Amino acid sequence: MACAFFTATTAALSKIILKKYNIFFTGWARFLFSLPIFVALLCIFRPHFSFEAGFWKVVVFLLPFELTAFLLFLRALKLSPLSLTFPFLGLTPAFSIFFSRFLLGERANLFGIAGIALVTAGAYLLNIKFVKDGLLAPLKNIYREKGSMLMIFVALIYGATSVLGKKAILLSGPLSFAAVYYGIFFVIFAPLALAEEKKTKIKFEMKDTFLFLGLGVCFAAAMLFHFNAVVLTNVSYMVSVKRLSLVISVLYGGIIFHEKDIGSRMLGSMVILCGIMVISLAG
Repeated sequence: MACAFFTATTAALSKIILKKYNIFFTGWARFLFSLPIFVALLCIFRPHFSFEAGFWKVVVFLLPFELTAFLLFLRALKLSPLSLTFPFLGLTPAFSIFFSRFLLGERANLFGIAGIALVTAGAYLLNIKFVKDGLLAPLKNIYREKGSMLMIFVALIYGATSVLGKKAILLSGPLSFAAVYYGIFFVIFAPLALAEEKKTKIKFEMKDTFLFLGLGVCFAAAMLFHFNAVVLTNVSYMVSVKRLSLVISVLYGGIIFHEKDIGSRMLGSMVILCGIMVISLAG
């Protein structure tokens, strides 16, 4: 539950910041304010650590895809309502089943098929208000809404990279992975953020410090709770509970950003969540 809360809160804070700052600066700030937490905990709990060659191979392969997904994620939040974009991350488990079928030869069982059907139905219900214009109108609106389409691509990428990401964590340990992996993200985003800041002439204001600090702390908390949950409980159950962030993000959309059609988006998110829970039974 804590992981779901902090994941949704990170997305909400990102959207608030994106109203004023560009995606590169917002992404860089997330790692700037969270990285010290990861490094400090690493120094306390794992002062002596090393990485296998296999870890670096996985990281080198993952980076271009994960960087692309992260930029698309921020772009989607900037372009479209939070309650209409974030829930599409719930498609990730469905895409994972798809990639498992074609890359690993694994066949989906009845739970997997039923879960995919529910996730698809939930995505349809997010735009159910357009059904008055025809049965295909909700699907057409997904295509027209740029943020929704971008988030679907994000879910697609995460569906393909989730297995390798887990492998990297197993090879290094959660804290080591977080400190090194997000440290690399920080280094990559730094010149991009500075270059974009000069081009747009948007300067950082000290009054926004607590906003950025909150972003970093919530992101770090989400990751740390995620890692602890993986260790303490069944992974499938943990992922299902974490996806409560879809529902929380819709609530944030209504409460913080005063977005419309919250009822239908809440219904769609809950159906997607049910689909994710069913998919977790397929494992």
